[in-house]
Amino acid sequence: MSTRADEVLRNNGQRYACARGGDRVRPAMFSSLSGRARLLLKISFMVTFAEAMLVPMYAAFAEKVGGSILDAGIAFAVFSMATGGAVALIGTRSWFQHHIRTFLMLGFVISAACDIAYMFVNNKWELFGTQVIAGFATGLIEPTWDALFTDDIEHSSAKHWSIWAGGTHLTTGAASLVGGLVVAYWSFSVLFGAMAGIDGIALLVAWRGLRDTPAPAA
Repeated sequence: MSTRADEVLRNNGQRYACARGGDRVRPAMFSSLSGRARLLLKISFMVTFAEAMLVPMYAAFAEKVGGSILDAGIAFAVFSMATGGAVALIGTRSWFQHHIRTFLMLGFVISAACDIAYMFVNNKWELFGTQVIAGFATGLIEPTWDALFTDDIEHSSAKHWSIWAGGTHLTTGAASLVGGLVVAYWSFSVLFGAMAGIDGIALLVAWRGLRDTPAPAA
């Protein structure tokens, strides 16, 4: 019976593939990905979901703590410059390459702590300071994740980067909607608690799944 079911999946399921080693079925687009690449995508989508929950509410939050629309723009600029500075000053160092997983975990820890810190922001200056920390965390996460993912898919990058890009946009859209609903029906504190929880889960998944994998080649 199971053999016949497999034949049906193979013949009619151009969009699906049977995953051996268990009774799982996963979309065919993921079938050529290694276990580590799938793990990295899962981590990326979780972190993206957590951070994107705040996106549609950011200007409203800036105003809530006494800022203006201009201050919201400044805060985002601060975040982007902090991210770029962290990548340029830390990500380009030779020792950074040899501790990829450590810096990825550190980035998750700082990101989760920053989500909690949002709960205690009372004015625009504290918001700017929190954005520096958030930017620093992102500056650690992005190059380390990219290094691990690129190292794993170097022979099929176009397809796999498309999976990541498409999944990221879909995740961002869903998270933006959820974030808006959370703030509308609950509060910013609930939103930030949810963001910190998701980042914490991503940290746990990354620590358990990547601790025994080899680091990318220098």
